Amino acid sequence: MLNDLINNCLQSQYHDDYRDKRIAGPNYRIEHTSKYIYTNVVSSSRGCPYQCDFCYNSAAGSVPYINRPINAVLEDIYAIGKRHILFIDDNFCGNPKWTMDFLDALVGLNIKWSAAVCSDIVTRPALLDKMKESGCQSLFIGFESINPVSLQKVHKTQNNVDLYEKLVDELHARGIMINASLVFGLPDDDAHTFSRTLEWLLRHKIETATAHIMTPYPGTKFYEQMLVQGKIIDHDLSHYDTAHVVFQHERMAEREIYEGYLNFYRQLYSFRNIFHRLPNDKNQWIPYLCFNLFYRKFGRFSEGLSQIVPLNTLGRLAAYLSYHTGKLKKNKTAISKDASQEKSAGI
Repeated sequence: MLNDLINNCLQSQYHDDYRDKRIAGPNYRIEHTSKYIYTNVVSSSRGCPYQCDFCYNSAAGSVPYINRPINAVLEDIYAIGKRHILFIDDNFCGNPKWTMDFLDALVGLNIKWSAAVCSDIVTRPALLDKMKESGCQSLFIGFESINPVSLQKVHKTQNNVDLYEKLVDELHARGIMINASLVFGLPDDDAHTFSRTLEWLLRHKIETATAHIMTPYPGTKFYEQMLVQGKIIDHDLSHYDTAHVVFQHERMAEREIYEGYLNFYRQLYSFRNIFHRLPNDKNQWIPYLCFNLFYRKFGRFSEGLSQIVPLNTLGRLAAYLSYHTGKLKKNKTAISKDASQEKSAGI
């Protein structure tokens, strides 16, 4: 692709056959860390095993779900050398057996970590226990909707709305905070979806939420449906960022979805509702308030502050205050043990 760019002959599409588990880790030594608030990012997998109609992971030619060798992921963690890690995988628990083995390797490293998972982890209490034991602090969870009909219509069959409350209770009982991923504009949504969702989040004291406007990514089944039905109203791909309405919804007008989305954010991150959702565990207050106030509520102030104080300095300060993290000492014994296990298993 880079060669084509240099030669001014870029193609419209590029594909690769990701079947090799030897996914290279980044060279963490050459990162421009001062430009980013957080760079302690590790990838343990590619893709997602589920096929939801609206997700880019389900687009034609998307990457099949594969896990990296455990030893390779540990090497990345040691290369970063910090005690707080964000696993950037689309689905950290797409292969529960691999995840259990990996978490076993994390136990004893004394790290704090966060990741993105699917709501079906509620059916695996042993996995939840191992998450807590290995240092999990928060999880980004694809709830998407509290309306089961909307989920069914986009084939997100792994989500069971009836088990949402149980999942929240199980995670909170283990001291794990939740970042709820939500999508507005799903097929069965209406003007009341925003208020119902907000009420549910407040009632269950969900620590934070990331909202998206339903977006038909090219290559997905949802995009093809909207295209065939003539419902794509905006073909400017710069607007396909989940913050713009680019298709015609059956039950809501474009303005209704956009205003509902903005109003949802305003209400969720109002002072009243920030303090209403304050975690019961006082140890979580600092990371909770850092995210809700300085990232969400006063994001523009924090952005302005970054013109004076480098972003990575702000990130390190927030991480230290939140989790009292420091540098990680490399455990060569653990790595050697994992390498031997993987070799014997043929990985």
